[in-house]
Amino acid sequence: MLKTGLVSISFRHLDVTEIINMVNKAGLDAIEWGGDSHVPHGDVNKANEVRTRCEFMNIDCNSYGSYYKVGEYADPVSEFKSVLDCAVTLQTDIIRIWAGTKSTTDADEDYWEKIVKELVNICDMASSEGKDIALEFHANTLTDNSTDTMKLLAKTQALNLSTYWQPPAGLSHEANLRDIKILKNHISNIHVFTWNGHERMALEEGYTRWKEYIKLVNTENIRYCLLEFIKDNSIDGFYRDAAVLKELVSDYR
Repeated sequence: MLKTGLVSISFRHLDVTEIINMVNKAGLDAIEWGGDSHVPHGDVNKANEVRTRCEFMNIDCNSYGSYYKVGEYADPVSEFKSVLDCAVTLQTDIIRIWAGTKSTTDADEDYWEKIVKELVNICDMASSEGKDIALEFHANTLTDNSTDTMKLLAKTQALNLSTYWQPPAGLSHEANLRDIKILKNHISNIHVFTWNGHERMALEEGYTRWKEYIKLVNTENIRYCLLEFIKDNSIDGFYRDAAVLKELVSDYR
Protein backbone atom coordinates (compact mmCIF):
# COMPACT_ATOMS: atom_id res chain seq x y z
CA MET A 1 0.00 0.00 0.00
CA LEU A 2 1.21 3.49 -0.84
CA LYS A 3 0.23 6.56 1.18
CA THR A 4 0.89 10.21 0.45
CA GLY A 5 2.51 13.03 2.36
CA LEU A 6 4.75 16.08 2.50
CA VAL A 7 8.29 16.61 3.74
CA SER A 8 7.86 19.57 6.08
CA ILE A 9 11.21 21.14 5.21
CA SER A 10 9.79 21.83 1.74
CA PHE A 11 8.30 24.87 3.49
CA ARG A 12 10.81 25.75 6.18
CA HIS A 13 9.47 29.32 6.26
CA LEU A 14 5.99 28.18 7.31
CA ASP A 15 4.99 27.25 10.83
CA VAL A 16 3.66 23.89 11.94
CA THR A 17 0.00 24.92 11.90
CA GLU A 18 0.19 26.25 8.34
CA ILE A 19 1.79 23.03 7.10
CA ILE A 20 -0.75 20.82 8.84
CA ASN A 21 -3.62 22.86 7.41
CA MET A 22 -2.13 22.64 3.90
CA VAL A 23 -1.72 18.87 4.08
CA ASN A 24 -5.24 18.49 5.43
CA LYS A 25 -6.69 20.68 2.66
CA ALA A 26 -4.72 18.75 0.01
CA GLY A 27 -6.06 15.44 1.30
CA LEU A 28 -2.67 13.87 1.93
CA ASP A 29 -2.08 11.24 4.59
CA ALA A 30 1.09 12.28 6.38
CA ILE A 31 3.88 14.71 7.17
CA GLU A 32 7.56 13.89 7.60
CA TRP A 33 8.69 16.45 10.18
CA GLY A 34 12.12 18.02 9.82
CA GLY A 35 14.52 17.84 12.74
CA ASP A 36 16.47 20.85 11.50
CA SER A 37 13.50 23.20 11.56
CA HIS A 38 9.97 22.32 12.69
CA VAL A 39 10.81 19.75 15.38
CA PRO A 40 14.38 20.38 16.57
CA HIS A 41 16.37 17.55 18.18
CA GLY A 42 15.42 17.16 21.82
CA ASP A 43 12.46 19.56 21.74
CA VAL A 44 9.92 17.05 23.03
CA ASN A 45 7.43 19.79 23.88
CA LYS A 46 7.35 20.84 20.24
CA ALA A 47 7.15 17.19 19.16
CA ASN A 48 4.19 16.65 21.47
CA GLU A 49 2.43 19.76 20.14
CA VAL A 50 2.98 18.63 16.55
CA ARG A 51 1.74 15.10 17.21
CA THR A 52 -1.37 16.39 18.97
CA ARG A 53 -2.21 18.79 16.14
CA CYS A 54 -1.70 16.05 13.55
CA GLU A 55 -3.86 13.59 15.47
CA PHE A 56 -6.67 16.15 15.57
CA MET A 57 -6.50 16.41 11.75
CA ASN A 58 -6.08 12.64 11.26
CA ILE A 59 -2.64 13.17 9.72
CA ASP A 60 0.12 10.60 10.26
CA CYS A 61 3.51 11.65 11.62
CA ASN A 62 4.95 8.90 9.45
CA SER A 63 8.63 9.74 9.82
CA TYR A 64 11.09 12.07 11.50
CA GLY A 65 13.44 13.63 8.97
CA SER A 66 16.10 14.19 11.59
CA TYR A 67 19.01 15.26 9.37
CA TYR A 68 21.19 13.45 11.86
CA LYS A 69 24.52 12.94 10.06
CA VAL A 70 26.40 9.83 11.11
CA GLY A 71 30.02 10.50 12.01
CA GLU A 72 29.61 14.24 12.60
CA TYR A 73 29.05 14.49 16.37
CA ALA A 74 31.48 14.56 19.29
CA ASP A 75 28.93 12.68 21.41
CA PRO A 76 26.79 10.67 19.00
CA VAL A 77 24.97 8.75 21.74
CA SER A 78 23.76 11.95 23.37
CA GLU A 79 22.90 13.58 20.04
CA PHE A 80 20.98 10.59 18.76
CA LYS A 81 19.18 10.25 22.10
CA SER A 82 17.76 13.74 21.52
CA VAL A 83 16.62 12.61 18.06
CA LEU A 84 15.11 9.42 19.44
CA ASP A 85 13.24 11.30 22.17
CA CYS A 86 11.47 13.37 19.50
CA ALA A 87 10.67 10.33 17.38
CA VAL A 88 9.14 8.59 20.39
CA THR A 89 7.07 11.65 21.25
CA LEU A 90 5.92 12.07 17.64
CA GLN A 91 4.99 8.36 17.70
CA THR A 92 6.60 8.00 14.29
CA ASP A 93 7.88 4.66 13.01
CA ILE A 94 10.93 5.80 11.04
CA ILE A 95 13.86 8.13 11.71
CA ARG A 96 15.58 9.34 8.54
CA ILE A 97 19.33 10.02 8.80
CA TRP A 98 22.33 10.72 6.56
CA ALA A 99 25.05 8.09 6.09
CA GLY A 100 27.94 10.45 6.72
CA THR A 101 28.99 13.49 4.71
CA LYS A 102 31.47 11.99 2.23
CA SER A 103 30.73 10.59 -1.18
CA THR A 104 31.58 6.96 -1.86
CA THR A 105 34.37 8.09 -4.19
CA ASP A 106 36.02 10.09 -1.36
CA ALA A 107 35.46 7.66 1.51
CA ASP A 108 38.24 5.24 2.45
CA GLU A 109 37.78 1.99 4.40
CA ASP A 110 38.45 3.69 7.74
CA TYR A 111 35.60 6.10 7.06
CA TRP A 112 33.31 3.24 6.06
CA GLU A 113 34.08 1.40 9.29
CA LYS A 114 33.51 4.54 11.35
CA ILE A 115 30.08 5.05 9.79
CA VAL A 116 29.13 1.38 10.10
CA LYS A 117 30.12 1.27 13.78
CA GLU A 118 28.05 4.32 14.69
CA LEU A 119 25.17 3.17 12.50
CA VAL A 120 25.03 -0.16 14.32
CA ASN A 121 24.80 1.69 17.65
CA ILE A 122 22.08 4.00 16.34
CA CYS A 123 20.03 1.09 15.04
CA ASP A 124 20.35 -0.64 18.42
CA MET A 125 19.19 2.49 20.24
CA ALA A 126 16.26 2.91 17.86
CA SER A 127 15.31 -0.76 18.13
CA SER A 128 15.06 -0.47 21.90
CA GLU A 129 12.21 2.03 21.34
CA GLY A 130 10.61 0.08 18.50
CA LYS A 131 11.81 2.53 15.84
CA ASP A 132 13.34 1.95 12.41
CA ILE A 133 16.20 3.84 10.81
CA ALA A 134 16.11 4.88 7.15
CA LEU A 135 19.05 6.19 5.15
CA GLU A 136 18.72 9.21 2.91
CA PHE A 137 19.55 8.23 -0.70
CA HIS A 138 21.64 11.30 -1.32
CA ALA A 139 24.80 12.69 -2.90
CA ASN A 140 27.90 13.12 -0.71
CA THR A 141 26.99 10.24 1.58
CA LEU A 142 27.75 6.51 1.58
CA THR A 143 24.32 6.01 0.02
CA ASP A 144 24.90 8.08 -3.11
CA ASN A 145 24.30 5.07 -5.34
CA SER A 146 22.40 1.81 -5.14
CA THR A 147 25.40 -0.55 -5.07
CA ASP A 148 27.06 1.16 -2.12
CA THR A 149 23.74 1.53 -0.34
CA MET A 150 23.39 -2.24 -0.49
CA LYS A 151 26.98 -2.56 0.73
CA LEU A 152 26.24 -0.37 3.76
CA LEU A 153 23.07 -2.28 4.58
CA ALA A 154 24.99 -5.56 4.38
CA LYS A 155 27.84 -4.29 6.56
CA THR A 156 25.45 -2.99 9.21
CA GLN A 157 23.17 -6.05 9.22
CA ALA A 158 20.47 -4.30 11.22
CA LEU A 159 16.94 -5.61 10.82
CA ASN A 160 15.49 -2.14 11.47
CA LEU A 161 17.58 -0.41 8.78
CA SER A 162 16.22 0.57 5.36
CA THR A 163 16.75 3.23 2.74
CA TYR A 164 14.65 5.95 1.18
CA TRP A 165 14.74 6.44 -2.57
CA GLN A 166 14.56 9.56 -4.68
CA PRO A 167 15.69 10.26 -8.25
CA PRO A 168 19.21 11.75 -8.05
CA ALA A 169 19.83 14.88 -10.09
CA GLY A 170 21.21 14.13 -13.52
CA LEU A 171 20.64 10.37 -13.46
CA SER A 172 18.82 8.87 -16.43
CA HIS A 173 15.38 7.35 -16.22
CA GLU A 174 16.82 3.94 -17.04
CA ALA A 175 19.41 4.26 -14.27
CA ASN A 176 16.68 5.18 -11.79
CA LEU A 177 14.67 2.10 -12.76
CA ARG A 178 17.78 -0.03 -12.28
CA ASP A 179 18.39 1.44 -8.83
CA ILE A 180 14.83 0.74 -7.71
CA LYS A 181 15.18 -2.87 -8.84
CA ILE A 182 18.41 -3.20 -6.82
CA LEU A 183 17.03 -1.52 -3.70
CA LYS A 184 13.42 -2.65 -4.02
CA ASN A 185 13.09 -4.85 -0.95
CA HIS A 186 14.94 -2.32 1.22
CA ILE A 187 13.05 0.86 0.30
CA SER A 188 10.89 2.27 3.07
CA ASN A 189 9.66 5.66 1.87
CA ILE A 190 10.08 7.74 -1.28
CA HIS A 191 10.73 11.43 -1.79
CA VAL A 192 8.72 12.53 -4.81
CA PHE A 193 9.59 15.47 -7.07
CA THR A 194 10.42 16.24 -10.69
CA TRP A 195 13.65 17.94 -11.67
CA ASN A 196 15.16 18.87 -15.03
CA GLY A 197 18.83 18.71 -14.10
CA HIS A 198 18.78 20.85 -10.96
CA GLU A 199 15.72 22.86 -11.99
CA ARG A 200 12.56 22.18 -10.02
CA MET A 201 9.57 21.30 -12.16
CA ALA A 202 5.90 20.65 -11.52
CA LEU A 203 5.40 16.99 -10.57
CA GLU A 204 3.15 16.45 -13.58
CA GLU A 205 6.14 17.08 -15.86
CA GLY A 206 7.52 13.73 -14.68
CA TYR A 207 4.20 11.92 -14.49
CA THR A 208 5.05 9.15 -16.97
CA ARG A 209 8.41 8.47 -15.34
CA TRP A 210 6.87 8.38 -11.88
CA LYS A 211 4.23 5.89 -13.00
CA GLU A 212 7.06 3.52 -13.89
CA TYR A 213 8.98 4.17 -10.67
CA ILE A 214 5.94 3.53 -8.49
CA LYS A 215 5.01 0.40 -10.39
CA LEU A 216 8.41 -1.10 -9.50
CA VAL A 217 8.30 -0.32 -5.78
CA ASN A 218 7.43 -3.18 -3.47
CA THR A 219 3.92 -2.30 -2.29
CA GLU A 220 3.27 -5.27 0.00
CA ASN A 221 3.92 -3.09 3.06
CA ILE A 222 2.81 0.47 3.75
CA ARG A 223 5.14 3.01 2.17
CA TYR A 224 4.81 6.77 2.04
CA CYS A 225 5.38 8.85 -1.10
CA LEU A 226 6.37 12.27 0.24
CA LEU A 227 6.39 15.47 -1.79
CA GLU A 228 9.58 17.54 -1.70
CA PHE A 229 11.23 20.32 -3.73
CA ILE A 230 8.06 22.11 -4.82
CA LYS A 231 8.61 24.34 -7.85
CA ASP A 232 9.30 27.94 -6.76
CA ASN A 233 8.41 26.93 -3.17
CA SER A 234 4.85 27.71 -4.25
CA ILE A 235 1.88 26.81 -2.05
CA ASP A 236 -0.33 26.67 -5.14
CA GLY A 237 2.29 24.42 -6.71
CA PHE A 238 2.08 22.17 -3.69
CA TYR A 239 -1.66 21.73 -4.15
CA ARG A 240 -1.17 20.90 -7.82
CA ASP A 241 1.58 18.40 -7.01
CA ALA A 242 -0.55 16.85 -4.27
CA ALA A 243 -3.37 16.21 -6.74
CA VAL A 244 -0.92 14.57 -9.15
CA LEU A 245 0.61 12.45 -6.37
CA LYS A 246 -2.80 11.12 -5.31
CA GLU A 247 -3.47 10.12 -8.89
CA LEU A 248 -0.07 8.43 -9.19
CA VAL A 249 -0.70 6.17 -6.19
CA SER A 250 -4.40 5.61 -6.76
CA ASP A 251 -3.88 2.01 -7.95
CA TYR A 252 -1.91 1.13 -4.81
CA ARG A 253 -4.17 2.47 -2.04
